[in-house]
Parts: sequence; structure tokens; C-alpha cells
Amino acid sequence: MRRRWLDAVLVVAGAVVLVASAALARLGAYGWETAIFQAINGLPDGIRPFLWVLNQYGTAITIPVAAVAAMLFRKWRLVLSLAVSGAAVYGLAKVIKEYVARGRPAALIAGVVERETFAPLSLGYPSGHAAVASAITVIAVAYLGRPWQIAAVALAIMVPLSRMYVAAHLPLDLIGGAVLGLMVASLVNLLVRRPDDSQVLPLSGGSGSPWGPWCTRRC
Repeated sequence: MRRRWLDAVLVVAGAVVLVASAALARLGAYGWETAIFQAINGLPDGIRPFLWVLNQYGTAITIPVAAVAAMLFRKWRLVLSLAVSGAAVYGLAKVIKEYVARGRPAALIAGVVERETFAPLSLGYPSGHAAVASAITVIAVAYLGRPWQIAAVALAIMVPLSRMYVAAHLPLDLIGGAVLGLMVASLVNLLVRRPDDSQVLPLSGGSGSPWGPWCTRRC
């Protein structure tokens, strides 16, 4: 019950932050955004391969790949949660982008180092990568054991940093994407009824599950 209350709070809080950040993003770029963006965007070119690898956690293909992996282990509720949250954040991000109509960093501030090629007039708010990374992480924390939880949270932090590094997004874009993923995945957790804490497998893996400490019994 406590987890369901937490999911409900995250849905409401995520919606509030999403609306507020979207309203701010429609007004343009802010000084604090520029300062944070330039600090990350100005990092050396040599770290690009490392960040590119981490950035893949937030790509659209990651959710179906993760869902297929869960399917191989017959973790049907995890499959459902990943599929629904992934489709929802992808569709909602497209709709919100058109409404907010905020450009990429190069269209809003000067001195941007672009490390990816973006389509002309492409839009920045919200970040689809941040939304996907956030949604996967919320699902991972609900269904998987501690090692996967730590890895997912770390990757969810690195994806927004990598998106600023390549000049894809400003901070508000990333905040909007992250709370979109948080809100949608928390709502999915409410509907699918994620497992309870008491059902996490022990570290010894004594239950015989092929996932050992990596997954809960009911995922």
C-alpha cells in the first residue's frame, strides 16, 4: 500500500512539474540554463565515445529490447510495464514538443558546440531520451533487484548530461522529459500493481530464479 501511495504522489508531482516546466520553456531560455548547458557542452571532445555508449540507454530502441529480454525470462508484468510506458512516453513527447515548440540550444543561445546533426527546426522540449531513461528507471526500481536499480539510476543521470554535451537539449528540456517518464511509469506501476518489497529475491539467489538477486519474485 505504501508503494502505491508513492506511485500516486509521483504521478501528481510529475504532472505539476511537467506543466510548470513546459510553461517556462515556452518563454525561451534562461541564464541558469545557459550556465549549466555551457559547462557540460564545453567538455573535451575526447569523452564523446564514452558518453555515446551511455546515451543509448535513452534511445527509443532500448524499451523494446528490454521488453524482449524480460519476455525471454517470462517476466510478463515487467514486459507489460515496459511496453506501455515506452509507447506512452514516446507518443506524449511528440505531442508536447509540438505544443511547446521550443527549438534546440543552437536556436536559443550562442556559442553552442553541436556534436550531432539535428533536423532543421527540430524541437527540444521535452527530451525524448530523458523521458525514456526515466521511465525505464522507474520500472527497474519497481521490479528489479538492487544491482539493476543502481545501474538504472546511474544511467538515468548520465543520459541528460550526454544530451547537453552533444547540444541536443537545454536543462528545462531534460527536466520535462525526466518528469514525463517518471509520471507515466509511476502511473503504469499503479495500474499493473508492481511487486512488494517483501518479494525481492535474496542475494543468495536461493529461490532458483534465473535472475537471482536481479529481479523480484512477481515481476
